[in-house]
Order: sequence, then structure tokens, then C-alpha cells
Amino acid sequence: MKPLRSVIVAVCCLVYLLYISGCSSSSPGYTATINEGRTAAREMMEQTGASSISLALIDGEQVVWTETFGLADKASRTAPSADTMYCIGSTSKMVAAIAVMKLVDLGLISLDRPLRNYITSFSMASPEYAQVTVRMLLNHSAGFPGGDYRNSETSTPLPFSFSAQVLETLKTQRLKHAPGYMSVYANDGFTLIEQLVSAVTGKSYAQFVQEEIFTPLGMNTSRYPLDYFPDGSFAKRYADDSPQPQLFLNSFGSGGLYSTPGDMAKIAMMFLKKGKVGTVRILSEASVAAMGVDQTLFSFNPVKSKSFSYGLGWDTVIQPGLGAVGVTGWQKGGDVTLYGSAMIVAPADGLAVVVMGASNSFGSGSATVIAERILLRALAEKGRIAAMPTPLNLPTRPLKTASSGQLDSAVGYYASNSTVMRVQKQPDDSLSIARYDAATSAWQSWITGLKLRDDDRFSNNEKPGMSFSFITTDARQYVTIRYVTGYGHYQDDIIQGQKIAAPGLPAAWSSRAGKSWLLANEYRDSEAWESPLMRLNTFDGFLAVNRGGGLQVVDPAAGDTRAGMMLTIPQVYGRDLDDVAIDTTRGEEWIRLGSTLYRPQETITALSAGSSAVTIGAEGFAEWRKLPPTGSVSISGASVWRLYDAGLEQKATGTGDGSTMLPDSGTAAYLVLSAPPGTRITLNLVQ
Repeated sequence: MKPLRSVIVAVCCLVYLLYISGCSSSSPGYTATINEGRTAAREMMEQTGASSISLALIDGEQVVWTETFGLADKASRTAPSADTMYCIGSTSKMVAAIAVMKLVDLGLISLDRPLRNYITSFSMASPEYAQVTVRMLLNHSAGFPGGDYRNSETSTPLPFSFSAQVLETLKTQRLKHAPGYMSVYANDGFTLIEQLVSAVTGKSYAQFVQEEIFTPLGMNTSRYPLDYFPDGSFAKRYADDSPQPQLFLNSFGSGGLYSTPGDMAKIAMMFLKKGKVGTVRILSEASVAAMGVDQTLFSFNPVKSKSFSYGLGWDTVIQPGLGAVGVTGWQKGGDVTLYGSAMIVAPADGLAVVVMGASNSFGSGSATVIAERILLRALAEKGRIAAMPTPLNLPTRPLKTASSGQLDSAVGYYASNSTVMRVQKQPDDSLSIARYDAATSAWQSWITGLKLRDDDRFSNNEKPGMSFSFITTDARQYVTIRYVTGYGHYQDDIIQGQKIAAPGLPAAWSSRAGKSWLLANEYRDSEAWESPLMRLNTFDGFLAVNRGGGLQVVDPAAGDTRAGMMLTIPQVYGRDLDDVAIDTTRGEEWIRLGSTLYRPQETITALSAGSSAVTIGAEGFAEWRKLPPTGSVSISGASVWRLYDAGLEQKATGTGDGSTMLPDSGTAAYLVLSAPPGTRITLNLVQ
């Protein structure tokens, strides 16, 4: 006989399914809201090229409207259903945060005790790691470099634990800042929650979440990618019109969950009802309240960003789109390759929206716009606010005379985690900002004509909704941006970059400048192989890592074999930094970023015409070979092989035995071979 609790959950699920089956077209009291949501979804599909969108509106403990748009499978012309799953990316962090708070409620952990009390193998190169607490995982203040992305996205199940890899990687990493000093987005903290749950409960993270969250809430269409999903159970993702394989996002705690708006609606209901849904309690009221406390009030955060006012798990607990109309909102968004999602909860007003979508440029920002429009219209329809707000149309503000000191202080170089900017003073006492383009090795103009206005910010006549300020605090200078965002009826502020001075280039690093390195230790079907190239760029006295076009400046003064991360930026633009470490491997200088290894491109063995053999070494590193630009090559014995042109753009890929024509472009081609250690691969080059 099933226990009474299971019977109650089953009955509740049946009632819920019967309810939503008839509410996708209309619902009393929300006609205008549904029309607004449909318009928002269709407009966003047009703007982003999304292949499908799915959403749900929640009022109290009811899903009052759910609907899907587009196609889950373009080949079969199949529309998504209410049970079609999407990878929700970082919205998964809410489940991880709930899991931690569940452990708190059970008395198994304390938020403010050191993490190493529970994960005894946790350590880092910085001795201050001992001060990292459980709370710091949830509010992004641990000081971790950011994210170990090696092996994070694959197209087959990963045969080992990704979270265990992250735990091992952190042993060689140093902290970016003192634990608790500031909150800056960090995936690794939430990935470690998997290890925390296992250490405390003896269960895998996926098992614990299933037993303690999904099953009690009747979340029957939520699961982690432990294996292949049945065809048709999830929305396919497309790059333009090209279908992509199922995404295995292996960082379950920080981003790997597949779910539906209907399932995530139950999470939203739990928050609206202070920890329970119906008779099923997931969290205590105290834990729900603690998750909604703004954590950035207690740490370094000189400019308030309402979009990044972190709670415990939440991106923000003062959601600015709702805040602009006097309503409190909590939000979490998620982005992963070709999927985006957002969940917004208005706890005091009993409303919530969940939005998910797939393909092309659809992301959490797109989902947020849809969710804000739905909630704002619902608030107006319920009479909570007077009317639906309209997007801002800001006038140009009056000029104010800037002093020479103000202008001279602003001039200089500023860096974020992926961009380097240069601020210059022009003859008319305006400021201009350029960004360094690694592809062209030149500065590209971004915005010009910035003049001081009566609000003591710099803006131009063309974009009055975007303004800049330059502040100095804690012996550092920052450039901040005020910008129109979301649905467009409000502005927000964010710290965009930190002022930096060129540290100079020691001879050891100068000799490496301009050289290229290629990925060596990624799992064989990782999506990282799409962009295997890494360069060290130098310009204007700076050294920067160039991966995928993004530039991270590093400080080579640490020594001849280590260039250190050098930015201290709260919120989001200081995320995902790495030290650059030189490893001597096979008698060569290889580069290590986090746990990712890159080998020098210049020493790759050139393949000769005819037959040859390649053996994968004991480390399991991928083997590269340089080929002529024309001809063909056949491969026997590789698990996965990939062919690139001279610019390292992927031209062909295959699994097992195969052959391919060479790209006939540039001066060379490159072949990379992946297989288990000890595998002998035979190649035959025909010219």
C-alpha cells in the first residue's frame, strides 16, 4: 500500500493535470494578460529566431495559463506540448538552493559554517579557502575564479562526475578575492552543492533532489541528463536551421536541469506559499524568507544593480521591472548554448511566471522581457497597479560643464571579464569609448560624444537612455553604465569595468605573445571543440587571453610561469576569470586555464602522405596533426575526429572510422583525434 503522503501527491497531480488541460485558451480575469503574453512571445520569436517558447502564469496555487509556441522539432513539424522539456540553464540553481535550505531545515548543515566541515576534501591554493561558508556558495561570494567549463557541455553522457572534477580543479586555484568580500556570479559554487549534498546525505545530488523536491511536488517532467532522453520529449535546439544533438549539461547544480514551465510552476508556487504547496511542505517559512534577503547589502557593492541583487540562489530579490511599479519580485534566469529561461515570482502579490525557449539568440533576457510583460499586465488586470507601464522615451538631459579633473580622471583603460575598453578625451571636452577587437588587432569605436549632464553622468544625444559614470572606491576606479533594460520601462545600473594600468611585459611573456595554443584535454564530444583555439594577445602594454573572441587581461608580474587574474568587479562583469599557468608537458610549454590544457600550435606534427599511426597517450590528451589544405584523409580507430581549416574553423567531424576531403582553403588543415588512452589510430593521407 502506498503511504498516505504519496496518495495525496498523486491526487494533487491528477487535479492539476485536469486543470491545465482546459486552461490554455482562456482563464477568467486574465484575458488581457493572455493576449499580452501571446503577443510578447510571438514578437520575441521574430526578434530572436527562437524555434519554440513555452510559458506558464501562476496565481497562488494555480497555473492559470500555459501555452507553447513554435516547433519542438522542425523536421517533423511537431509543436511543443506542456510536457516538452527545455534545458533551463542557470534557473537550475534555484533547485540547488532549495536542496541546501532543505539540509538546513533538517539540521544537517548550517549556512555560516565552513564548507570544509562538510566536504573534507575541499581545498584551494589560497589559505583563506578555509573561510568559505555554505552561504557563500548560494550568494556568489566565495571568491572562486568563476567557472570550470571543461567537459561541461557534451553530446553524450559524461562517464565521470563533473562536480568531482570541479572540486579537484579548485585545489590548484587561488581565490579571486577574500571570501565574503563581494558577490560576483560564480557557477562553481553551485556545482559544489552536488558534492555537499552527497557528503552530507550519502545520496547522489540527482537522487536527493528527486526524493526531496521533485517527487513531493509532483514534478514528473523534470530530470537531469544522466542518459539520452526519448525522442520528442524535449525541445530541439537549432543554430539557424541546423538541428543540434541533445545537450548534456553536466553541471547539474549550476545549470543542467531539463524541465517544463508546468513543473517549475510548482517551485514558484512553493515560494508563493512560503515553503509548501497544498499539504506538502518543502521548506520552512524561515528558509524561504532567508532566500529572499538581499545579500549584496552586506558586502562590497559600490553601485546598486537591481538586476544583480543576489538572494540565496536568486539573481535578484528586487526585480527591477516589477520594482519600477512598486512590486517586489524575485528572479532567476538561465542561459546555456541555444536555450534560455527565466522565472519571476512576486511573493507578496501571489503571482509568478516561468518562460523557456530554444534556439539562436533566445536567452534569459528574452525570457525576462516576456515574463515582465505578462506579470505587469496581470498586475494591472488585478487592479494592483493602475495601468500597464509604457517603455521609456527619455529626453536628452541638459549639459553641465565638466572640469578638467573629471575628464582626465575618466581617461584610461578599463577591463571586464571579456572586454578591454579605452576612454579618451576629445577636443570638444567629450569622452569616447572604444573596445579592443582581437580579430582585427585594433580598437573599434563603441560610443562617442559623451558629455557631462545635469545628473553628473556622461551621455550623448543619440542614446540618452545610456549614461556612464566613473567612481573610485576601495582604491580602485570603475566605469558604470545606466541603461534601459527588460521590457523597457525602467533603467538599471551596473559596474561595467575596472580601470587598469599596463603592468609591462617581462621577456618570458613577451616571447609567448601572438602565439596560438589548441585544446588538448576536453572530453571527446564536448561542445568546446567548436572553438579550440586560444591566443595570448598583447596591445598597449597589456597581456590578454583570447578565447572565442573574448579578452581577459592578466597580470604577468606574478612570474615567468604564471600570469594572474587581476580584476575585482562585483555583480557579473568580474565573473569567470582564470590565472594563466605555464605547464611543461612533453618537453613543451603548454598553457593551463583552470583545468583546461592548451598545447602549442607551432609544434604540431605535420602528417605525410600515405599511412601513419597515432597512439593516444596515458593522459588521454587529444592528438593533433597538421595536414596540407588539399587532398583527403581517412581515419580508423578514433572515437571522435574533427577537421579544421587554417583558421581553426571546424569543417567536418565524425565518430569511429571515416574519411573526409580536406577544406582546400588557406595554407593548411588540422585534424584532432580523440579516443581512450592507449588507442592506436591509423591515418591515410591522399594528395
